Amino acid sequence: MVTVLLCAHNLLIRTGLRKVLEDDAYIHVAAEAGSADEAVELARRHQPDVAFVELDMPHGEGLRIGRMLTGTGTGDRPAGVVFIAQSFDSATALRGLLAGARAFLAKSDTPRQLVAAVHAVAGGYTVLPSAVTAALEPWAMLSTAFTAPASSDVFGLLTDRELEVLRLLATGMSNGEIAGFLSLGEATVKSHVSRLLSKLGLRNRSQAVARAYGTGLMGVPARAAQ
Repeated sequence: MVTVLLCAHNLLIRTGLRKVLEDDAYIHVAAEAGSADEAVELARRHQPDVAFVELDMPHGEGLRIGRMLTGTGTGDRPAGVVFIAQSFDSATALRGLLAGARAFLAKSDTPRQLVAAVHAVAGGYTVLPSAVTAALEPWAMLSTAFTAPASSDVFGLLTDRELEVLRLLATGMSNGEIAGFLSLGEATVKSHVSRLLSKLGLRNRSQAVARAYGTGLMGVPARAAQ
């Protein structure tokens, strides 16, 4: 039996998704959450195999849920995150991957596809539909456009938080967006950016993006299922 935590911004959406998922005899929706804080509390309580999350929840809550549930603070093991959204562009897809996504689904997908994705993620697979891989293609091409520096541990001087900020910066996020994503003050993010640029010997954000892609820091999951 695959246990699922269902996260969506309103009851109507959650009710519809619950019906679709529980039509499968091997899926049990253990709990429903309408916010990130609620999702974390319920994840600690139920330890779900999969978190089925509406990516385009208001105020970036979907991304926040993904990031929090794939961390180490919610219990003994992280949940595999399945994101569902109206559509995906390259920035949204990258942000979803950085937030811990193991699968992406469109709201137009069939019930069978939704159920299959939950079982795939519970089994340790990553599901990247063609719409998402197409959205990521420009970023993959960019990653080959720069030569990696000689040192293989070029990011060794960065703290974990600075490395996290660098990854988000490389997706095109502004300082304000990064601050919201990480629940930090914008001034704090600005300080992190300044320090990481100084440590890497870079002059600006553009050079930081080039370095992140040129060294493979922004790689995407290797296993993909259509």
